Amino acid sequence: MAAEVIYKAAAEAEIEIAFREYESQQSGLGTQFLDELHRIEGHLRLNPALYQRIDGDLRRAVLRRFPYGLFYVIDDEQVSILACLHLRRDPRSRADLVSR
Repeated sequence: MAAEVIYKAAAEAEIEIAFREYESQQSGLGTQFLDELHRIEGHLRLNPALYQRIDGDLRRAVLRRFPYGLFYVIDDEQVSILACLHLRRDPRSRADLVSR
């Protein structure tokens, strides 16, 4: 059975910011970013435990073409995406992510 993937408000906001940034760099690049997110989301629906644990129950799925990671936890048949962070820029701690 496929897991349900939900995005927390903070993750949605971070995705929107990244989308706008990429679109401002080149038309269509933001859409490619969203396509990559949807590809990862498909993996999470079918196999939520596919990506590595990085701290306790917190997992990270790294996007292939963009320097971003989806940080998430698995709760029964639900995947909660807590954050979508630039892997080279965002200084937030893992503890901050888990508290979301």
